[in-house]
Amino acid sequence: MARYDAFDRYAADHMPAWTDELAAYCAIGSEQSDHEALRAAATWTADRLSRLGATVDVVALDDETVPPLVVGEIGSGSALNAVQHYDVQPGVPLELWTTGPYLPEVRNGRLYARGAADNKGELLARMWAVEAYLATIGDLPCRIRFLVEGEEESGSTHFGPLLDRRPGLREADGALIEGGGIDLRGRPQVVSGVRGMVGMELVCRTIAYDAHSSLATLLPSATIRLVRALATLWDDEGVPVVDGLEAGVRPPTPAQLEILGRIPDDEIEDLKHVFGVDRFVAGLSGQAAIRALTFHTTCNVQGLWSGYTGPGDKTITPAEARARLDIRLVPDQDPAVVLQAVRDHFSRRGFGDIEIVPFSFQYRAWWTPPDHPIVTAAVRVSEEVLGKPTIHDLSAPGTAPMHEVCAAGNVPTTSLGGADDECRAHAPNESFRLDYAEAAVRMTGRFFDAFAAIPRGSRSSG
Repeated sequence: MARYDAFDRYAADHMPAWTDELAAYCAIGSEQSDHEALRAAATWTADRLSRLGATVDVVALDDETVPPLVVGEIGSGSALNAVQHYDVQPGVPLELWTTGPYLPEVRNGRLYARGAADNKGELLARMWAVEAYLATIGDLPCRIRFLVEGEEESGSTHFGPLLDRRPGLREADGALIEGGGIDLRGRPQVVSGVRGMVGMELVCRTIAYDAHSSLATLLPSATIRLVRALATLWDDEGVPVVDGLEAGVRPPTPAQLEILGRIPDDEIEDLKHVFGVDRFVAGLSGQAAIRALTFHTTCNVQGLWSGYTGPGDKTITPAEARARLDIRLVPDQDPAVVLQAVRDHFSRRGFGDIEIVPFSFQYRAWWTPPDHPIVTAAVRVSEEVLGKPTIHDLSAPGTAPMHEVCAAGNVPTTSLGGADDECRAHAPNESFRLDYAEAAVRMTGRFFDAFAAIPRGSRSSG
C-alpha cells in the first residue's frame, strides 16, 4: 500500500544499523543469576525507549535483587500494552554454541546470540516499528505502552507487584504477547492466547547421607525411588496419567475446533524435521496432534539430578535426588488445584514421602476469542506483509504472563512478530532471521493503524 512505501524503505535502509543495535543488546548476558547484567539490560532498555521519544518509568521494588520493570509509553488514543522482557534463558551448555551465547554473530542472514529471538529481537522490532512510523508517517494512531520485565524466564515472580506500583498500567484496549511466529514455509503464525503454568521441585531423601555403594543391597537409593515415582506420571507411550491433571479444563467450543480444523497438517508435521524425530508422543499426527498441543495439559521433566556426575568415579548410593517439573495449563485450570493433584497422585501410590516444593510462579492461561477484532487485525497485517495465509491457532503452546496483565480489565490479546520455527529459543545457537525481523517491523507498523481502527471497549477474553 502506498501509505507504507516510505515506511518499508526506512525499515530496509535501517536494518544494518538495527542489526548492530540488536547485537549490542544481546551482548548483555541478562540471565536470572547475573544481577549486574540484568541491571545493565534494564538500563539499556530504558535508554532505547527514551531515544524513541517515549516517556520512561523504571519501576522498582524495595528489594534491589528484583530486576525492575521498564515502562515506556508513547502516542495517544487506544492503549496497546506490549508485554516484553529483557532477561534471557541461561546460555549453558556453552560447548554446544558455535560462538558464545553473548558473542553475537551474523551468519547466513541470521543473528546468533542468546535472546536474539526471545525476546530482545522481537522487542526491538516493535521499537523499530515505532521509530519508522514516526519518521515516515507521523504521529502514532494509538498509545503504545511497553511493559518490559526482567523475570519472565524465571517465572515473572514480581511482575504483579511491580505493576501494582503504578496504577493504570493494566488499563488498556488490547495487548500484544511478547512475539510472533513464522513457520518453515514462510507462513505467519498468529495466536490469540497463551497457556498457564505451574512448576515444582521434587525432593526425595532416603538415607542420612551418601553411602558407600557396597551397601546398595541394603540401603535405599534416593535416585531409584525418585525415578520410580516419576515413572507413575506417564503411561508407556509418554502420555501424562496424573490423577486430576485435567481438572477444570474448559471443553473446546465448536468455533475453536473450526479454527484448529483450518490448520494444515504440515504445520505440525514440520516439527518432526525441526527436532529430528520421526514420531510424536503416542503416535499423534495431524489434527490429533494439533488438538493435543492446544487443549491437553502437559507434564514435563525439565531437570533431574542425583549423586555424583563429575569427572572420574565416585561409588556412592545417593541420599538425595531431585527433579523439576513444569505443567502447562489451559483455561480454566487453577494452578493450586493442579499442584495438589500431583501431591495426591504420589500419595495414593505410596510416594507421599517425596517433598514437593512449588516454584514461586503460577500462571493461569489467558485466551481471547479467535474472531476478536484484535486477532483478525494481526492476521490481516501479517498476510499483507508475508503474502501467505496465516496459520491461526488458539493459543501458543508456551506461557507468558498475559493473565497478570489482562485479567483485571478483560483485555484481549494477540501475537505478532517474526521468530521462525528454526530460531532455537531456549536452546544453544538461538538466532533471529534478519529478513523476518524486518518483516516484523512492517507488520507492526501496519498493526498500529489496524488496532487504532478497532472501536474502543471491544473487550472479551478469558
